[in-house]
Amino acid sequence: MLLDLYRNEGIPLRETFGVPYPEYFLHPLAEYDALVAFAGIIDLTHWRTLQITGSDRSEFLNAMITNDVTALEKNQGCHSMITTVKGKIISELFVICRENDHLVFVSQGDFDGTIATLEKHIIREDVSIDDVSSSFGVLAVEGPKAGDIVQRLFETGPLPKMHLESVERDFEKFSTVVVKNSCTGEDGYHLLVPSEEIGRIRGYLIQAARGSDGLPIGRVAWNIRRVEMGRPWYAVDFTDENFPQETRLDDTVSYSKGCFRGQETLGRLHHRGHVNRLLAGLTFAANDLRDEIKKRIERIGELSTVSKEHTFRERARTDSTTLDLGAVFPHKSRLFLPEGSSDAVGRSAEERSVGWITSVVYSPRLNKPLFLGYLGRKTAETGDAVVLKTMEQPAKLTQIDLPLR
Repeated sequence: MLLDLYRNEGIPLRETFGVPYPEYFLHPLAEYDALVAFAGIIDLTHWRTLQITGSDRSEFLNAMITNDVTALEKNQGCHSMITTVKGKIISELFVICRENDHLVFVSQGDFDGTIATLEKHIIREDVSIDDVSSSFGVLAVEGPKAGDIVQRLFETGPLPKMHLESVERDFEKFSTVVVKNSCTGEDGYHLLVPSEEIGRIRGYLIQAARGSDGLPIGRVAWNIRRVEMGRPWYAVDFTDENFPQETRLDDTVSYSKGCFRGQETLGRLHHRGHVNRLLAGLTFAANDLRDEIKKRIERIGELSTVSKEHTFRERARTDSTTLDLGAVFPHKSRLFLPEGSSDAVGRSAEERSVGWITSVVYSPRLNKPLFLGYLGRKTAETGDAVVLKTMEQPAKLTQIDLPLR
């Protein structure tokens, strides 16, 4: 919805979430600083929005998705997923219960597969599913000052206070749905806005944010903060081959409600077994940074100081490359046991991989690289150190508790 605006402003774009998405607007570290200290405006118009109506909509959704929709009261919501019958993830959802409909935000995953799966299972139920994504788009305002900024847009009426609580607020001649939610892990609000008003509302929010030292947020800064907060991205940290329990998104599944799609497998894993791998946060052990990484960290430290001046977008392209550690630590690089250790069946560390990395960023909180990756369940639960073997020099990684606040 905002692509023409970005192109006209010369914003660098990169294919992300299946669409061309802004890499940065000013500078990634300036945007990160704004997000964690003040506020950031984030484009979520790639999300798909479904409006589900009909007298049987609540029971129908409850039978299709992993969380308990029937427990929701008016203007309450839940974080959920829709899975295959074998419990593998199709997509991540946020469901909002309203008086005359349910809004379903498909935030990441197989968008078309989600709609097709839902529509396929309407048999005799009084349920209608409308994809209203072309008519509405989502904007996020997140960070410590998010509430102040959103309140400036809607001068009267309180904002929602509980997670995934929603309210409707009028702005001029149209209505906006305001949901308390976050895509970065910071405190925040998501606004469902008519598509023809997206550009104008975004402009108002950015103007209000700059009054509080806030900024629009691009992919690079968002990616850094969501890794620090342990929030996985589809097609990066999980795919349609993962169970929800592997991703640490534990709040998406209810094990006490009635039958739902994928329940047999997910319930068995929860009550009688376990998944074999878990997503974990990892960083370099003390004094184990390679020379190449030390040089990058020194360079990033210089960038961080300058970025606070908010004056050097012309340098951001080069600096963004410095921040990109994916070339140094390729996606799915393998993790091994430290030298001298062995597993339960006697294989040496050199013979046995215990996982792989999925994401890597420079973490301003740690001032060093931070990884997300999968570890075998036993390794993840014991917190054992692992060895990352990329390029020429192995490096020892230790687990770290996320989120980093």
